Amino acid sequence: MNAMNDWNADTAEWYARKYGEYATNRLAADALDLTPNSVVVDIGCGTGTALRHAAAKVTDGALIGVDPVPRMIEIARDRASGHPAELRIEFRVGSAEDLPVGDNAADVAFAFDSFDHWQDKGRGLAEIRRILRPAGRFVVVKDGGVRGGAKARDAFVDALARAGFAVSKEQQISTGGVSFTMWVCGAAD
Repeated sequence: MNAMNDWNADTAEWYARKYGEYATNRLAADALDLTPNSVVVDIGCGTGTALRHAAAKVTDGALIGVDPVPRMIEIARDRASGHPAELRIEFRVGSAEDLPVGDNAADVAFAFDSFDHWQDKGRGLAEIRRILRPAGRFVVVKDGGVRGGAKARDAFVDALARAGFAVSKEQQISTGGVSFTMWVCGAAD
């Protein structure tokens, strides 16, 4: 299910049941240094799990989830209902290639297991550069790491560099049967 065309209300329901509270979202959010007043945008937010976990650290900021599937946004809103940070978490329908977020609005942008689903990665990365503040960070998480070994990993990092990002941290996290790679990037210039 890599093509966005495969995602609809039915696949959103399937994803929510199978992966909606997947541990990667919690573990990655917990591993990040987020400040209380951060503005965080989660691209391909799914059920909003990462934002709900990030809310424990982002106590005075804003948390914005973006997903191109309207049903997924409905599910995310339902799951955020009653959460202590419910009033600070907002969900918007949109794609990585056309983010419904203003210029220089975000301190941190997440792409937790969503990067490979983007239709146009170059355009999505340009959008992230647009929405990030000058000192902003882009965090990419890939469950199980980059498939295809060292060559695929190098191609991924090269794509980030071509888009103007410099990887400041690459971390493998494995715990409780969950393994993923997390890249923290800033502007290269």
